[in-house]
Parts: sequence; structure tokens; C-alpha cells
Amino acid sequence: MSIDSDAAFVAEIKSLGHSRPIAEEFLGDVVQRLRSRMPRWDWVGIYFLVEDTLVLGPYAGEPTEHVSIPVGVGVCGTAVAQDANITIDDVRSAQNYLACSLATRSELVVLIRDRGEVVGQFDIDSDHAQAFRRQDEMLLERLGSVVSPHCRAARDRRRPA
Repeated sequence: MSIDSDAAFVAEIKSLGHSRPIAEEFLGDVVQRLRSRMPRWDWVGIYFLVEDTLVLGPYAGEPTEHVSIPVGVGVCGTAVAQDANITIDDVRSAQNYLACSLATRSELVVLIRDRGEVVGQFDIDSDHAQAFRRQDEMLLERLGSVVSPHCRAARDRRRPA
């Protein structure tokens, strides 16, 4: 995909966000569209950061047993603990990888920030080693700024009273 097509896709998602007032429905549309657009992305999901735990939100792909992940555990939890995006070119070489599928070979985790606070993350798995490029991370960062208020709203509904 080109940078121009990425910009058009981000604009499309932004427009969609204005027409979908329910956060979870909008975010579900986002992950479905991402997976459809990127054929080498075999699992696309959003986790919400609820206190010190990542809680699975909308996803596209096979079901996962990892519906909650403590901060610091696995690639997803490590990304939050380190306050950084993480790309794993071959998950078989990652010490902290939580296997969702035996077929997965690479993973990309991009934090979603709203007003400077991490509220969630995109988690992308591919059955191909070295599937992710810097352009993929940049696309997800741009989408993160679009979806972040929706992630905050969905996350806040999951917080204990």
C-alpha cells in the first residue's frame, strides 16, 4: 500500500467514526476493514488498557484465549510497560510471546494514546515472518489518533465502578 492510499484509508476511517456513535461498533468496523485491506494480517485486534490489565476489545480473526493480559506480560503487556510500539519479526525468537495461534510468525503492537495517556493498543498477528514494515506502524499510529477517543470511551465502560 502507498502512503497516499494510507492517507485515504485514514480519512475514510475518520469519516466512519463520525457516523458510528457507539464506540465498540466503530472499533469493530475498523479492525474488520484493516484485516480486509491487509491480506497478510491474519489477526487484527484492539486491547483496552483498564488499570493494569489489557482487556480484549473488537478483533477480526480466530478467537483467542488471551482476553486479558497483565501489563508487562507477553509482547502486548511489554509494549505498555515500556511505553513503546513493538515489532517482532519472528515470534519463535521472542522470549515473552503469548501464543494465540501456532501459525503466527510475526506480531506488531502499536499503542493508542488519547490526550497523552495510553488507552489501548492495536495488536496485529501475521502467519508470515517479517510481515510488518515501518509504514504499517505509521498507519496504525495515524489510525490510533482517530480511534483514541472511541477507545477511551470503550475502556471507561469496562472500568470498575
